[in-house]
Amino acid sequence: MLNLKKLASLLFLGITDIVALLFSFLLSYLIRDHVLPQFSPLFARDPVPLMIQSKYVFSYGALIVILVFGFEKLYTKRFAFWEEIRHLARGLTLSFVLLMMIVFVTREYERYSRAVVVMTWFISLILFPIIRINTKKLLIKLNLWRKKVFIIGTNEVARLVAREIEKNKTLGYEVAAFLAYERSHDGEARESQDIAGELVDYKMLSHAKGVKDVIIALSHVPQEELFRILTLVENEAETIRIIPRLGNIFTLGVEVENFGDVLSLSIARNLTKRWNIFLKSIFEFIVGFFSAVLLLPLFLFIGILIKRSSPGPMFYIQDRLGLKGKIFKCYKFRSMYLDAEERLRDYLQKNPAAAEEWEKFRKLKNNDPRVTRIGRIIRRLSLDELPNFINFFKREMNLVGPRPYMPEEKELIGESCHIISTVKPGITGLWQVRGRNILSFRDRVLLDEYYVRNWSLWLDIVILLKTAKVLITRRGAY
Repeated sequence: MLNLKKLASLLFLGITDIVALLFSFLLSYLIRDHVLPQFSPLFARDPVPLMIQSKYVFSYGALIVILVFGFEKLYTKRFAFWEEIRHLARGLTLSFVLLMMIVFVTREYERYSRAVVVMTWFISLILFPIIRINTKKLLIKLNLWRKKVFIIGTNEVARLVAREIEKNKTLGYEVAAFLAYERSHDGEARESQDIAGELVDYKMLSHAKGVKDVIIALSHVPQEELFRILTLVENEAETIRIIPRLGNIFTLGVEVENFGDVLSLSIARNLTKRWNIFLKSIFEFIVGFFSAVLLLPLFLFIGILIKRSSPGPMFYIQDRLGLKGKIFKCYKFRSMYLDAEERLRDYLQKNPAAAEEWEKFRKLKNNDPRVTRIGRIIRRLSLDELPNFINFFKREMNLVGPRPYMPEEKELIGESCHIISTVKPGITGLWQVRGRNILSFRDRVLLDEYYVRNWSLWLDIVILLKTAKVLITRRGAY
């Protein structure tokens, strides 16, 4: 039954991918035939007939897309939303590059319209994700893409994994149950999910519930014990995933390489490579320039409100740690009173709970005595950091990067400072989209180190898109 579900899902996804390509191709042909001639004499000549292009562009394109998607594991592996988008974009781009190479090698230029091929690729980048995501939603409703999974562990990490599974619907996973490693030390399970038993009951529960996928969320256990757990479950499990300890950042983004018969692990440091820095700079300048132009009227409006609402300057200028640990002046809209530090000191002395919160987060979620009335509004809307664009154009900050830490926080950053300080801080970053002020200080540091080590242009694009969503939902803002 399980294999039939897999086969049905694979066929369904393959057919809808071909349909998506067909729609992209037909729309491109219509634009080439009826729209482009109206705008440019270069397209005045009649295009290659539809039947010929259907045979060579669509048919060959469909075959290449299916093969490349298979290579990208888009039919056999489950991806979270943004990972799926990345694999789709990469697979489609590679497919059309291969198609153009075939045209060049065979020299059958008269059978292909370059405009149609390029437009088909561009439209596919939009249509494929839309159709594929909705196809998976339909497959889940038909119970073809749904797959149950055990989470071994009942601690906070296990709860986080369950929440992410719930959030990423298109993964198709459903938490069947939690399995306790040690009931007395493992923490409390999510209220919405029951603890079905303990780790020793795994084989019996796997047969009883028909669950073949396992997620091990026991980042606190020693390595030897983790190997014992793997031995216990691997004979029954079809897929095993291990959630690594966040504190051991070197386990994230590690690449396995072979030197002959010798196995080695390559530690990623992507954003210390010159080509990556150059690519990031070009991308950010283009995005940053257009963003700044669009935001300029809002910038001026907020500045006027601040000047009229409370005495003091428009900007709050503060020392921050920059590239290679150098201090720079960071610009923000002033959201606090001029005597903010005195107000904070008095407040923390009178409120022990607030002092404890400050020690952990270096922030106060509620009733921050330093913040003005207008300041509360622009903070809630996350507009107080708009003047960071001044630092961006002064080349002191990136659009995306690690958090701009204060000099006095250098000791708290610890050993991670040497890798984080190799890049310029960012206006936004992983810390902004993974919980912002909800995260502890240590978790923010670890996310920044992960970003530097595992940077990619796609990661920057995802962070920018997620930042827009976070600003709209105001998750973690105060």
